[in-house]
Amino acid sequence: MQANVSTKILTSAEVLEGYDAVAALYPYIPPLSHWRAWEYAAYKHHRIQGRILDVGCGDGRYFKLIWPEADNVVGVDMDSAVADSGRKSGVYRAVHTVAADGIPEPDSTFDSAFANCSLEHMDNIGGVLGEIARCLKPGGMLSCSVVTNRFVEWSLLPAMVSEAGFESAAKKLQSDFMEYHHLANPLRVDAWVDSFNRAGLFVDEHIPILPRFNSGIWVLMDSLWHVQKKSGGEFGDVIHPILTSNPKFPTAFRKIFEGLLEMEVNWTDCTGAVFKVRRVS
Repeated sequence: MQANVSTKILTSAEVLEGYDAVAALYPYIPPLSHWRAWEYAAYKHHRIQGRILDVGCGDGRYFKLIWPEADNVVGVDMDSAVADSGRKSGVYRAVHTVAADGIPEPDSTFDSAFANCSLEHMDNIGGVLGEIARCLKPGGMLSCSVVTNRFVEWSLLPAMVSEAGFESAAKKLQSDFMEYHHLANPLRVDAWVDSFNRAGLFVDEHIPILPRFNSGIWVLMDSLWHVQKKSGGEFGDVIHPILTSNPKFPTAFRKIFEGLLEMEVNWTDCTGAVFKVRRVS
């Protein structure tokens, strides 16, 4: 592992400011507003500029929220429907519907790259990071968020069901959760750093996100949201209308979020990480 990685710890105030910002996008989807709040707070310590590559771009709404001044952005997303949403958003000058290990852009033509919660889902992570490095100019910066091994290790719902004596149901819940998120790379922080280094990318900074108590509640909420209903769809389809019927929910959930932040004792051991990375040469 690269020896001189700087670690920055967020403050509770920064994370709550992040929630206030992202709640405008996801007011009644607590797994999203919770996780994205941490990412937003971390990205406020980063700067991307010039020609920007957004790897796993999605519909562009979150990108625009974080980087409202960015106006020279190229997106990449292998899901054709999602890529089409990105094109229609007006955020991107172009969106390539391709896997990220084969980006159809010339060498050394981007000043910055961004990959929000996408790298952990990509099967050929070495190839993907190599493509990002190839597309960046020497000294170009990558700002990205990923999940760590704690995402799997701190999964509460399967553990609770297993403790209740329903081992087969617990295994099915964990399997479905992993399949839904397609977690190809839930790596330890040091393994992420090594992966960047092998691609010729140097990690300048690591910001841990979602320590133990926040992580436990987040993984539980997310697991429940995505439990598959017997009749089709997921439990989020039932939960969301209930939450949207109560306009007080976003403000009330913020108070729960604030309480979870007060409970944290170790802000370095986390379910996620935000990295500031640069191309070496």
